[in-house]
This record gives sequence, C-alpha cells and structure tokens, in this order.
Amino acid sequence: EPPYKLDPYWILLSLRQFSNYAKCSSKSQLWALALGDVLLHNNRVHFTCQYDLARSGAEGDRINQEVLVDAWDIRDESSAWRVLNWLTVEGGHRVKFDRLRSGLPLMTPQQQNRYISSIQDEFSAVELLIIQRYHRHLPTAGILAWDLGRAAFICHLCMTFGHIQQEEAWHYLMQNAQLIQQSYASWEEYGMAYIIGRQFWAKELEDEVTVGHIRHIRHSLNQSDSPWRILSWDMELEFQAAKIGH
Repeated sequence: EPPYKLDPYWILLSLRQFSNYAKCSSKSQLWALALGDVLLHNNRVHFTCQYDLARSGAEGDRINQEVLVDAWDIRDESSAWRVLNWLTVEGGHRVKFDRLRSGLPLMTPQQQNRYISSIQDEFSAVELLIIQRYHRHLPTAGILAWDLGRAAFICHLCMTFGHIQQEEAWHYLMQNAQLIQQSYASWEEYGMAYIIGRQFWAKELEDEVTVGHIRHIRHSLNQSDSPWRILSWDMELEFQAAKIGH
C-alpha cells in the first residue's frame, strides 16, 4: 500500500481527485490539460490516469509545496489568479519575446550579429540569439505555447488543491485551449513553440531540463499512447461559458 493512503490528507485529496476525474470525462477537457502535458508528465501526473494526481500516484504534498508555494508563491485563490492572469491577460514571457522579435528581423543578418555581439549582458545576448535562431520558424503567436502550457499545468494544480473553483478553472482552461488551437497548426508546431519559449525563459540554448523536455515532446509526437497522438489537434473543443470575476 502506498504510504499516502494512510494519511488523512491523501484520503481527502483522493476523494477530491475522484470528483475531478468524473468532471474531466470529455475529450475537450483532456485536450485542454494536454497543453500542460510536459510539466504534468515531469511531475508524474499522467494522461493515462486522466491527469488525476491520486490515480497517477503523484506526490501531491511535494507538488503543492515545490511547484505552487515555492516556485509560484501560490497559497490561496488571490495568488492563484494573480499568476494565471499574468500568464494570459498580462502576456507572460511573450511580451518581451514579441518586443525583441519585432525589431531584430528589421536588420540584416550581419547587422544582427554585430548588434548581438555588442550586448554586454550575457543573458540579454542569449535572448537575442534565441530569437535570431528561431523567429522564422514560429507563427505570429510566437511563444504563446510556453505561457499557456504552463497556465494549463498551474490551473489544474490550483483546481486540484482547492485554490480555485472547478467551474472557473475549466472556463479558463477551455478558453486557453481554443486560443492555442487557433494560434498553431499542429501539436508539432505547438511543441516547438513551447520549447523555444522555455529556452527564452531559461536564457539557455541547451540546458539539461530543456533537453529533457525535448525528449518528452519527441516521445509525445511519436508514441501511439501519448495524448498528442490520441487527441486530434483539429478536434472540436466544446465547453459551457461561465463568467469569471477575476
């Protein structure tokens, strides 16, 4: 028997997750959560268990502490929506990416190289190198995938741990899913934009974690049991709208 089954906290979480599992029964909802599959899988929350933490055997207390509290400073409803709105309404990391992306292509390749070489701050230079290397391979949406992929992951956790209401969470998730579907042509394009966004955030071209994410994305695009193979990119996404006062 896994140790958490003896813990009242995990008994409560399992009951809550059973409720989430029942509510996450549509392909549209799974599609929305699959946008966060890289981070969900990295935390051992699996598509085969419909991204249910308890059924996946994920370490809920660790995820809550390390991801929500330590990494994102999420402790309640207010802090949850602060982060979720930053990733969507306020633009996340794509604001800076798009600003730099709009200027660099106006230069010739030689001018770009001279300009980047003149940047004294190493991290700023790497950001420009990433844009120089990849901007032609991205659609207009740029690294929206990076921001909304994390939003799917964070929103699912916030819903799981009771920081936000399920109705509001699903509305948020499905709105993001529809925007992503309209912004990219395929899971392949989405995955590429996600990785480029991560590199831009990390200010690293080939850091160890990014390489691990690339491996998972390749797996997701090629293995028959992965959500990105099972769930068609072009499937019709359905959800009932609900007003959110945040």
